[in-house]
Amino acid sequence: MSQKKNEGFDKFLILNFHILLAALMLLPFFPSLAGAMPTSFDFYFYVGIIAVLYTIVPLLLNLFALMGISSSTVGMLLNINPIIAFVLSGVVYHEPLGALQVFAYGLIFLAVIVFNTKQIFRYRTAS
Repeated sequence: MSQKKNEGFDKFLILNFHILLAALMLLPFFPSLAGAMPTSFDFYFYVGIIAVLYTIVPLLLNLFALMGISSSTVGMLLNINPIIAFVLSGVVYHEPLGALQVFAYGLIFLAVIVFNTKQIFRYRTAS
């Protein structure tokens, strides 16, 4: 919500600040959760693609969306990104999907539809 008021700042700079803040908050957990460091180039290549296409680009686009629509609508639309990733994991990568996972993501998708019903099913009347 506070992003709506930050009109004078560069959107990419704000996104970098958020990523840095999240990394600093997760840093205390690193020693207990760290495993062996991957050495394969493929690992870092795919992580880079996923980070840019599925995280950075949608967050940057959402910052621009705040200039035109309400922050509550942008917040609900942020839920679409994980839903797309979930569907891709099952359809493209053939990950096993449990009934509880399908139900949970279906519930999130239903919430997005219900919350945005006015925008989705907007009927125009003749003036």
